[in-house]
Order: sequence, then C-alpha cells, then structure tokens
Amino acid sequence: MANGGFRSPCGMDDIRINYCSFRIPSVIENILNRRKMVHAKCLNEFYPQRKRNAIRRRKLEQHRVERNSNAGSQPSNPRSNLRKQAALAELVLHKLSSLAADQASLLWGLRSEIPKLASTVSSIQAVLLDADNQAGKSHQVQLWLQGLEEVLYDAEDLLDDFSTEVLRRKQQMDINGVVNEVGLFFSPSNQVAYGLRIANQIKVIRSKLEEVDQNRNQFNFQARPVDPVAANKDWRQTHSSVPDVVIGREGDKQMIIDMLLLSGNKEKVVVVPIVGIGGLGKTTVAQLIYNDNKIQSHFDCTHWVCVSETFDPKVMVKNVLESITQQKVEDLALNTLKDLLHKHIKNKRLLLVLDDVWNEDTEKWVRFINIFSSGAAEGSRIVVTTRLRIVAKMTATEMIVPHELQGLSELESWSLFEKMAFKGGVAPGPRYIEIGKEVTRKCCGVPLAIRTMGGLLSFKDTESEWEAIREKQLLSLYFSGQDSEILAATLRLSYDNLPSQLKRCFAYCSLFPKDHRIDVKMLVQVWMAQGYIIKSGQFLLLEDVGVEHFKNLLWRSFFQEVTKDRYGNMKYCKMHDLMHDLAVTVAGMDTICLNAINLTDSLLSSGVVNLERIRHLSIDFENKWETRVWKIPTLLAKATRLRTFMIINVAVGGVKLEGRCEIFLNMTRLRVFGLGDAKMEVFSITFNKLKHLRYLDLSKNGVEILPNEITRMVNLQTLNLCLCEHLRLLPADLGKLYNLVFFYLDDCSSLTYLPAGICNLSFLRELSLFILTEAAAKNSRLAGLGELKSLNNLSGKLTIKGLELVKDKSEAAAANLKEKSQLQHLELWWSDDSNNMVARRCDHERSVLEALQPHPNLKELQLCYYGGTSVPTASCWFSSLMNLVRIELYCCGKLQSLPSLDPFVSLEELVLYNLESLAYVQGETVSSLPFSSLSSSNKDLQFLPSLKSLKITDCPNLIGWSLANMEESPLLPWVSTLEIESCPKMVTIPHFLINFKKVELMDVSSELLSVFGASLISPSLPPAHPRFHELCLQYVNDLPQGLMPQLTSLERLNIWFCSNLTTLSPSILRHLPSLKELHILSCEVLELEDYDYGDACHRVFFPASDAWLSKVFLSW
Repeated sequence: MANGGFRSPCGMDDIRINYCSFRIPSVIENILNRRKMVHAKCLNEFYPQRKRNAIRRRKLEQHRVERNSNAGSQPSNPRSNLRKQAALAELVLHKLSSLAADQASLLWGLRSEIPKLASTVSSIQAVLLDADNQAGKSHQVQLWLQGLEEVLYDAEDLLDDFSTEVLRRKQQMDINGVVNEVGLFFSPSNQVAYGLRIANQIKVIRSKLEEVDQNRNQFNFQARPVDPVAANKDWRQTHSSVPDVVIGREGDKQMIIDMLLLSGNKEKVVVVPIVGIGGLGKTTVAQLIYNDNKIQSHFDCTHWVCVSETFDPKVMVKNVLESITQQKVEDLALNTLKDLLHKHIKNKRLLLVLDDVWNEDTEKWVRFINIFSSGAAEGSRIVVTTRLRIVAKMTATEMIVPHELQGLSELESWSLFEKMAFKGGVAPGPRYIEIGKEVTRKCCGVPLAIRTMGGLLSFKDTESEWEAIREKQLLSLYFSGQDSEILAATLRLSYDNLPSQLKRCFAYCSLFPKDHRIDVKMLVQVWMAQGYIIKSGQFLLLEDVGVEHFKNLLWRSFFQEVTKDRYGNMKYCKMHDLMHDLAVTVAGMDTICLNAINLTDSLLSSGVVNLERIRHLSIDFENKWETRVWKIPTLLAKATRLRTFMIINVAVGGVKLEGRCEIFLNMTRLRVFGLGDAKMEVFSITFNKLKHLRYLDLSKNGVEILPNEITRMVNLQTLNLCLCEHLRLLPADLGKLYNLVFFYLDDCSSLTYLPAGICNLSFLRELSLFILTEAAAKNSRLAGLGELKSLNNLSGKLTIKGLELVKDKSEAAAANLKEKSQLQHLELWWSDDSNNMVARRCDHERSVLEALQPHPNLKELQLCYYGGTSVPTASCWFSSLMNLVRIELYCCGKLQSLPSLDPFVSLEELVLYNLESLAYVQGETVSSLPFSSLSSSNKDLQFLPSLKSLKITDCPNLIGWSLANMEESPLLPWVSTLEIESCPKMVTIPHFLINFKKVELMDVSSELLSVFGASLISPSLPPAHPRFHELCLQYVNDLPQGLMPQLTSLERLNIWFCSNLTTLSPSILRHLPSLKELHILSCEVLELEDYDYGDACHRVFFPASDAWLSKVFLSW
C-alpha cells in the first residue's frame, strides 16, 4: 500500500488515505530513537542469547513512527511539549499568585519582582497554542519550546524554594499561634540577605524568560487560549456503567464455547487462541467465556493468568500455581514447580486462560505446554488471547482454527457509541447523530476506540464542538496500513482534548509498568505532591479535587478494572496496554520507568538516558525474587533534577539496597520519594536537604527511630510508615509538619505512644493509628485523646489503642469523635492482657465507650478487648449508627448482651469472635417479626435485609440467636457466607434463604446441624432457584438425617477432621442430587458404604443416590 491504506476490522473494502508530507520534528524523533537505544542496550548487555523474534513486539509498537519517518510524514498531533509548558506555566502563575498575597514576600523586597515575572509568564502562555501548531513544521520552534520548558522548571523550583523558606521561618517565629511580622523581618537569621538573594535569583529567571519571550517574535506567534476545554463539566450518568456494557460479542462467545466443549480431539489438552488488534475486546470475550455457566459446570476448575511480556516456562508454571493456590509461590526449581503443579491439577479437567500472550518463541511454548499437558486430565482446555497472528498459529492445537476477533458491525458500533455519547442513549438532535455516525465509522468497529471517542464527545455540549472533533478526525489524524494506528490516532485525539491538568496527571502514570495494579489513593497523593492538583471553588480540599480528576479520566476510559472497598471507595485500577503506550509517548523522555535488573552504571554511562534532564524515575522490580538485593548505581548521583524517585513491584520480603545511600542527597528537587519495601539504612539521608518533598513512603522498612529533622520538611503532605514493625520512636516535633494530610501507621507494632502536637496538623485527613500511654498524664510531650478534638476532617480509618488508660468519661469525650463526619472505619482497642481485664471495672469501661460516640456516618466499627458487660443501649449512640456495613466484636470476654440489631438496615457483615460470656445474640426479645408470623409475600423482606456475611467464632457459652424458640427466630434473607466455629452449646439460629456461596460449621453440636437443615427455606422471589455452592463440616461427630433434605442444591461438600465420624451412607447422599464435589480429609475411622467407580477414576457413582460426582478427594 504505497499510499498508506488500511483494512477495516469491520470487513469493509480497503480505504486509502494519503499521508501528509511533513517530516517528524527532530525533537520527537530524538526522543523515540533514545527510547529504542535504551531498550537495545538493555537487551545487548543482559540478554545476549535472546532471539530476534523476542523483541518483535516492541518493534511492532514502534512501527508507526519509523514508517512515518521514512515516508517523510508528520505525527498526528505532536503536542506533548505544549502540554508540559502550558501546565508548567499554569503552576508557576498559581505559585506567583499565592506568593503575591503573602506578607513575607513583600517584606523581603519582592513587591515588584513577582508581578513582573507573572507578566512575562502570562505573555508567553498566551502564544503556546500557536507555537505548538507551528512546532510540527519547524525544528526551531521545537527548540524554542524545549528551552522554555527548562526555564519554567527552574522558575517553579525557585518559587517552591521561596515558599518553603517562608513556611520554615513562620514555623520558627510562631509565638502563641500568631506570626510576629516584625520578629520575622528582624530575626537572627539574616532576613535581608535572604531577601536580596532570592530577589536576584528571580531576576535571573525573569531575564531568561524575557529572552525566550523575545525569541518568539521571529516566529510571529499569535495569542490564543490554551486548551479551551472545561475541566469540571457535569459527567453523564452513562459513563459509570460503560465497563459493564458488552455489545456484539455473544456470537464470538458462543463459537469459542462450542470449540471448548467439543469432544473428539486427539490432543489431551486443546488450545483455542483468540487473536485481534488491541482494543477489540479479546480479554472481554475471554471473560465472558470464563464466567459462562456452561463453562463453570463443565470444567472441574478454571484459572486465569495475565501473561503480557514475560513468557518463561518456569515463570508461567509459577504463575499458574499462584492462580490455583491463591498464594505466593516461592522461587523453586522448575522440576519442583512442575511436581507441585501436577499435584494440584492431577485428574482435574481444567480451563486455563492465558491473557495477552506475546511470546513468539516456539521452544518456550512447547516446554510450557508439555509441562501442563502431562499433569492435566483429558478434556482440559487453554484459551490464549494475543494481538499477533503468529502467536495464535503457534499456540493453536492441530485442527483448531484461531478465532480472529473482528470489529463490531456498523449497527453494533452505533449502539455502543449511543450509550457512551448521549445521555440516556438519546441524541440531542439529528445533527449530533450525523456527526456521531461519521466519527463512529472512523473507529472501524474497535470497542475501545468507540468508547473513548464517545466519552470525549459526551463532554461536548454544542454542535460546533462536535464539528470541531469531526474535522480533526477527518483532517488531522493519520491512518496507515496497520489497523492499530487507527486506534492510536483515535486515543491520541481523546488525550489532546483533555484539560491541561488532566494531561499531566495521565502522563505521570507512565511511571507504572504495564498490567500494574495502581493504588488510586496513592496516585492522587503523588499528583498532589507534584502540584498537578490546584484547588477549585467547588472543592475545598486538594485530595477531593484529585479524586474528581481520577473519576474524570476513568469515565473517559483512560483507566479500567477499578476495584472498590466495602464502603464504595475506589481502591485499585489498571490501564489498558494501549492507554499505557499513549502515556509513555506523551510523557516524553523526562518520565521513565526502568527495570531494576537492567539499571546499572554500565547502562547509565552509555548516555542513552539523560540523567541530567530526567525529572521522574521509577524502578520496576517486577516482583522477582532475584531482585531481593539491588546495588544502587553510583551514576544516579547525576540525576539532580529528579522530582520523583520510587521503587515499585518489590517481591514479598522486600529488597535490600546496597551502595551509597548518600546518592539521594543530590536529589534535592524531589517531590515524591517512594522507598516502600526497601531494606536500607535510609536515615543516613539528611532529610533537611529534601525541602521540596511532599510524599514520603517508608513502609515496610526496618527503621526504629524516625529522626526529628524530618519535621524540617514543612511541605510534607503524605508520610507512610505502614508495617514498620520495629518503629518505636516518632519525632518529638511531629506537630510542626503543618501541611501533613495523610499519616499512616498501620501495623507499627513496636510503637507505644505518639508525641504531643498532632492537634496542630489542621490539614490532616487520615491518621490510621492513635496510641495512648500511661505516661501521657504526667508528660505534656506525649499525646492524649484531646489531641483529636479539632481534627474533624479525619476520614478513612482510625484505630485508637490503650483505652484502658482513659481515666474518666470527660477524657474520652475530649476525642470529639461525634464531629468526625467523614470517618468511615473506627477501631477501639483496650488492653489484651487477660490479667489486666479481670481487674478492670465494667461500668467504667462502659462509660468510656459511651463518651467515644462516633458520627452516624460511620461505616465500620470494631471493639477489641472491651471489658464492659454490654455496649451502649438504644438510648445511647450505638443504635444511631444506621449506616454501619460491618460490626466486629473481638475478644470482649465480659460482654453478656448485645443491643437490638434491628436498626442496622445497611449491615453487610457481622463478626463475633471469642465472646466468652455471651449467651444470646439478641437477648430476651426480638423486635422483628418472627418467621412464623411472616406471610409468603413478606418473608424475604425482614430483619437485617443487607446482611451477607455472618461469622461467629469461639463463643463457648453461646446458646443461640435469641431466647425465642426456633419457630420465632427471624429470617436473614441474603446471607451468602455463614461461619460458625467452636460454639458447642449453640442450638438455635435464624432462618436463611438458600443462597449460599459458602457455609462452614466447625466444632458444633449435632443438634445445631439438624437445626441448620431445618432453618433453610427456598426463595420465593427471583432468583427462584436456590443456590448452595459449598458446605464445609469440620470436627463434627455425625451427620444427622435432618441436615440433608434441604441441601438439594449443594454443589460441594467438604468433610474434614471428623475423627469420630464412622459412616457416610448412600442414604444420606441421595438427598444431594446437585453434588459435584466431595472432599473427605483426615476422617480416620470413616467408612464409605457400597459404591462403584465409573468410567473414569475421578468420577464416583453412588448407586443409592443415583448421582455422578465429577470430583472426589479422599485423604485419611
């Protein structure tokens, strides 16, 4: 295709579009060539034996740029420089505005310099859009933009230096909470000298900017607004449901399922590949197949492994094992891993999905498939998803034709576009439909492209905005003979239309490797640290603005696979590979993620990475055991302009950093410093020099003492010390970290107290741990509960330990928990010393608990080692917490009764653990209607309507749910997980609908087993068919006849450690027609009555029950 044609994945005829005749700007060309040099250098030094086809994937990814360069064409929209300069200029102007309002800047003689600098920056900012439009045609303009970027970085650093010094000096001169401006000016630390020095530095920066401003005159730039895209428009409701919408893939799903279920293939394990370009939905189709009911019932087990770039037989076997066991597998020899795999899959018919395979090495594939096939049962299947036809052909079993995924039809494409672009799926007018259909056709049936374009247009309200996007689509995007370029161009257009602040946020995500699970909260915090988030009028707090930025990018499909916690907060996300490629492209060479194994002085000395210009660096350890020790390259000392340094994907157990930690002293411009899981003497670092630092992660380190000099980092916003198990001492002046927002101390088990002054941290949003100590009453430098009084913006989780030391109710009330409306999770801990608990007064602890009243918005409450005989009654605060989704009472040995649970209509999980004195969960009365009085129409609508999980463990005196008889017990309609363990006296429980995922009954009486069987009722409302996936019985003496009749839908039965169980008769099993799996473990005297083996050794026939079991596991 000489003219650069492409074939539509929709099956349309070839469409040929002429390329433009512009050359790639040399700056962009240099960036791309340097990236290729970095990769080639790594391969040559560390993988000399790798074959050429092992790097073909990266060559394909670079194919578009190389081909366009050779053909003399121009990239579609080379605006990455503009994005940086525009955002930097915006940040500089914001800082100048803040400083202009600060009295200290005026006292230091900067009254005239700040407005002059702001004027120069504004003048340059006005022409950036026109400069970028000319950059594609002029190398000189590219150099001008590059020079501007360097000066703006220097300006931002200088202004941050100055604002930091203002904060430090105010910190020193703060007297009784009031800043003494005269003292500030005439303080012993020569203020005049500092003012003159900073003024001169600002003049130098302004001089450089004026020179840049003068040089622009030769280009005749015209002033235009930069990126006139509204940042905070209302989002369409349809966006949040997009990840759940699948259109046009039912036919593909059914075809592949038919291939998987087809018998007669001579191969023991059949491999079915799904092939197609990125974004077509290969993974989506595989997920549809994986979760199909026919697939789940046909195979004994199903497992999913995301492969991506690494395809080493040993790594693959290890990954499959981890998918099966759901546990971390040690780095063992391949033969040992093979034996472990065979042990787990022996005689099992499996479905294994290998998602995103790039490996073209036939030898590696054959080694893996031989290992897997030799252990799996006949009839096992593997589904492979890949972008490469050569991989599909290599992996496909003989006589299996790879399923080539096509684009959506025109009708399906339009249906998906409507859902994305139009509110409620209804277009505002006929013109929108006309433009939308034209845009949809250019997406060529690629679902990801349609979603991103639809999401983009959903933010455009007028026809003219839609016309502008369509014109860009038709005139500015480049198409070639590769379908993937169409998608890349479409995604690039969606990125180009982001507001400037979102562009920087998205580009920063290139620091995370592909398939990385990104912590959403951490992501927002590092965005804050870099200054990418600026307060708006609608949101008062930076972190709230940051969350809205993330939602905006999510709804535009820049992120995917979001998981949420039980409160609905977004917890983790991922990026699609294509979106990651886009982030890497727009980030340029100043933002790089490097592999830890490859990063050595040898590589750095080659010059392929410009250490003196790099701004953001992450080191990826790939969760590999061989990277448990890493030598810090000495040449990293040259990276003096770094704003981000973090290590990620460290294997379990951490990594020991060897070498000169003083290297980090040269990184004085750091805003983000992430050393989580790093085993190093980190505190040989002088934190005094890291004055710009805003995010510090020292989690899972071996530090014992956090030095007081850390309080000099007045800009610090996030301090993460989670799982620092040896940490015993925090800085005495911790309260001087006035800007601290997030302070994490989870699982710091050696920490025994907190220093006073935390009350001064008025911006604090998260404080995960607060510890009381007996010495606090005598030592004013130790924190008491009163420190929490004014911290009413606390959110997330708060754990308070040492409550047995609280003297009286007034001291407890000083915590003012009832005013903390954003707090979601509260843990209250008393001493776990059993001797101490005996001596503690029940009435005193109850009064303390009453005074610790939380806000009604609370979502989760845990009481641990509480010594009262009851919790606050309905007249107090406990019953007011109607928004609770989880309650846990842990080791409250004196607790004899609980209040009514009726008010907790949102409660999803109830955990009662080691409550030695508790006899009844609900006491003498049950205010809900008893089961016997419910009509058939309202039986499913009663008592704790949201409860999904009930766990009762180690309650030796617990008799039952209430004093009422069984017929008067309430109905818990939606419980899907039930665990009752070590409750030998328990004989009554509520009624349940048969809708269980798992039930575990351990060390309970035979009477309770019978009662459990009698408590089950079939649902009368949809879904009308009962579901009972798994029942696990442990440490029981017999299986009463009353248990089985209601278990007709049971699919899996586990009988473990029942040393006194003697018989499992067919008469019992005949009640289990749906049973598929029977596991019997450590039942030494159990005898199975007459049964015959079927046609396969893993299928057992019980004549009396007339049922075939797909799996029987016996172990004595």
